[in-house]
Amino acid sequence: MSDKSHISIAASVSKDEQTAVQLAAGHIARALSQAAVVPWTCDCVFSPDAGTLPPRSDSTIVVTSLLPELGKLDEPWPQVEQRLRKTYVALSERGDPVFICTILRHVGPDEAPETTDALMIRIRRLNLLAAEISREMGAYVIDLDRVLADIGARRLQTDYRLTGKSAAEMSGHFIAVTVIANALDAFVSFEIQDAAGALLASSRPAIAGPASELEQVSVWQNRLAVGKGRRKQIISPVIYTVQDNYAGWLVGQVLRGAIGPGEAFRRLVEAIRRRGVRESAGMLVSGLTRQIQRKK
Repeated sequence: MSDKSHISIAASVSKDEQTAVQLAAGHIARALSQAAVVPWTCDCVFSPDAGTLPPRSDSTIVVTSLLPELGKLDEPWPQVEQRLRKTYVALSERGDPVFICTILRHVGPDEAPETTDALMIRIRRLNLLAAEISREMGAYVIDLDRVLADIGARRLQTDYRLTGKSAAEMSGHFIAVTVIANALDAFVSFEIQDAAGALLASSRPAIAGPASELEQVSVWQNRLAVGKGRRKQIISPVIYTVQDNYAGWLVGQVLRGAIGPGEAFRRLVEAIRRRGVRESAGMLVSGLTRQIQRKK
């Protein structure tokens, strides 16, 4: 566990996404400061190329986006895939937590029909590649496509480029939620992470356009994209505030094939180390019981 109270986000994202990352940094700092009752800071360093991000440090989190790839539609897909895989192999070797933002699958009416088709095909391929890289290399997925699509591009007044205030605010908040849920084990305890996540969940940005509060809550409670860590892939809910839910979630993920038994065991060992044998054993028994009851 580190006693440092600073996090640096090294980001390679589009120009419009930089605003969302900066907002995420502010959310992270505020949530951790309130949860830990000590001041936390979080700054951003941007690079146009993931290969030129600042060197690794103990307090760095890497956030990348596939959106800049849409400016290279003329590049054949096999070359794009090979290049991106090589890039993420290098990033994974740094040792920093690495996040990949997916792309909202909505192209505005101002695009020419032939460009629209090419963009949609490339967006789908890039989003699928993000999931594959996550499974193969342990990167975390920030599934902006899934979250923002649930809200609606029209209500957010945006498209795949994530222009506009509402898109930036919603994206920034979700980036912060995902980072706090997955990348802070070396900085703060599980309890502080969960408390910070709960604080974020209670301060969701307002969504543009008519929508009920129930709709706004469901977007954040039922969607979370994560990778190798305490939580993985697309899971529900976002925040685990009851400890035995965590063991139950691990069991459920193994049964669904989302994670392997080895990864689940590793995470349970971490929980035992932090929570104690007796409490963790109770968590596991409770989790197994819940899963068995659900199968009946």
